[in-house]
Amino acid sequence: LGELSSLYASVEQQLNETLRRRRHAGDDDYNIEVLLGVDDSVVRFHGKEHVQNYLLTLMNIVNEIYHDESLGVHINVVLVRMIMLGYAKSISLIERGNPSRSLENVCRWAYQQQKPDPSHSEHHDHAIFLTRQDFGPAGMQGYAPVTGMCHPVRSCTLNHEDGFSSAFVVAHETGHVLGMEHDGQGNRCGDETAMGSVMAPLVQAAFHRYHWSRCSGQELKRYIHSYDCLLDDPFEHDWPKLPELPGINYSMDEQCRFDFGVGYKMCTAV
Repeated sequence: LGELSSLYASVEQQLNETLRRRRHAGDDDYNIEVLLGVDDSVVRFHGKEHVQNYLLTLMNIVNEIYHDESLGVHINVVLVRMIMLGYAKSISLIERGNPSRSLENVCRWAYQQQKPDPSHSEHHDHAIFLTRQDFGPAGMQGYAPVTGMCHPVRSCTLNHEDGFSSAFVVAHETGHVLGMEHDGQGNRCGDETAMGSVMAPLVQAAFHRYHWSRCSGQELKRYIHSYDCLLDDPFEHDWPKLPELPGINYSMDEQCRFDFGVGYKMCTAV
């Protein structure tokens, strides 16, 4: 009986290990497992009790942008971990007016948060950092290295959070890390920027009008096969279930406040 119970224990352990080991994703299916870093300026603006649902909604929108057929590659953006930073840490990472140093600080911070075991459920492929602090010259929305996905230190982006429209900034900056250039800069897709291409030099994409340019698709396909970390299946994460459409949870007045600040509401003038 003793031998039988130890055999059962051994089989159970092997089953658990098999469940923990990641399956290999389909050849045409890529998963970017994301660590989301959120600084104190974002937490204070949205409020501690509301910020998590807001961030989950924002990341759902980023995922939908990557699901657009114009990309030509099936990419899932999967949130595996969320860290909200306190005030002191937040101001130590962001250097006002210095985007390259701020990005360097954020990338180093993300590297320090990494779970060393790739089979850990919170091991990330890519870090996305959100702030409402001004890290660059006026109007700078984001900063990221071109290529670097799966690299332990370079796979990260710095993004200015300004409401749900920031999803396009996040998608754009992550596009750089995947190897995409600005449309019309080093490629021949400048004609697509006016139509709301995600990789336009100044992000003009909007919910009613966005797409990935033909150049973005070509640049992505040039690099995507070298990003081995995107090939495994993510673990299930127990995030709260959200309604499919953000407008169910957030009124137009709230969305105006997210974009423009306290005191702004939807314009009802005809």
